Amino acid sequence: MTPKIDADSVLVDAKLLEQFVVTVFTILGLTEANARDAAAVLVKSDIYGIESHGVPRLAGYVRRLKSGDVQANPEVEVVRELPSTALVDGANGLGMIVGQRAMEVAIHKANDTGAGFVSVRNSSHFGIAGFYARMALEHDMIGFCMTNVGSGGSTPPTGGRTGFFGTNPIAVAAPTNTPPAFVMDFATTVVASGKLQIAQRRNQEVPLGWIINGNGVPSTNPAERHGGGYILPLGGLKETSGHKGYGLLLLVDILSGVLSGAAVGATASKLTMDGAEAERARSDGAGDNTGHFFGALRVDGFRPVEEFKAEMDEMFRVIRSSEKLPGWERIYVHGETEWEAERDRLANGIPLDLPTYQSLEGVSADLNIPLNVKM
Repeated sequence: MTPKIDADSVLVDAKLLEQFVVTVFTILGLTEANARDAAAVLVKSDIYGIESHGVPRLAGYVRRLKSGDVQANPEVEVVRELPSTALVDGANGLGMIVGQRAMEVAIHKANDTGAGFVSVRNSSHFGIAGFYARMALEHDMIGFCMTNVGSGGSTPPTGGRTGFFGTNPIAVAAPTNTPPAFVMDFATTVVASGKLQIAQRRNQEVPLGWIINGNGVPSTNPAERHGGGYILPLGGLKETSGHKGYGLLLLVDILSGVLSGAAVGATASKLTMDGAEAERARSDGAGDNTGHFFGALRVDGFRPVEEFKAEMDEMFRVIRSSEKLPGWERIYVHGETEWEAERDRLANGIPLDLPTYQSLEGVSADLNIPLNVKM
């Protein structure tokens, strides 16, 4: 049965949508294998209900591939390594391809040594961080992933006005016996920039506490992030522990950027930019030489896998059955809402808001390929 959806949404089939994205990427020069890998990251985001990082971003990837800003089939290379660590150069490739190759290196090293950690330079925006952390699950490993935005970013340090940081997400995935697995994936700012883009294209306000405008005043208008405004670090202002979010932003830049030699936002050039230059450098994913960090840990290096999974299940059972606050029907564990969205959307379709569907129509017309994705 086709579910009811918002009047301003279009219901699309997940498999047909993924094939459309594969076709787009192959026309733009990706090999079939690379196109399928890149498409999987985008469409999984929409399947999980993470609308900020799915096909709404396809048109942006198309522009960057057509302009040559990113490479379609990068020669991803391990340039430095020890038994359990590696530095990977992404050759300015599409981040979804670079990310999967680098996480595969981390998993391979973990399989050999018990733990594998990989820092990446010369990459680009790679979609949802949780996709790569999840890759460890099928190997009974705990997966880690984080990324900066290269030289871009607009969030300042606590107490500052100069924007150095992107949303700098962190993701961790751990296996369980009973699905869903634990998958924690969040920006280290109060909100991911993609959620502001969703609100802006839907002409919606955002909660107070997400952004500050150019005058340093909290705002509910997502457009006021631009013109000198910014997203607050996780925790918000210092009085509500924003300095802890700032610390996490900095940690991601250290492991993804400084450790790998990728770009970071906190460069001396930011101190001398005029307003127009600063605005061009601010947008997430626009910074050159983006850095990532991946990790994998073998559970059986610490205890038997089945014991670990059984205790994970029991811990989550206790958490879910604990007393709830008034007005709360359920307590969720990280990864649970995405698991439920996946089951529903694979069966009943993915609702895309009208601006997103129209952007796909634009890609379809630009590349002269049919858009046959509706349910």
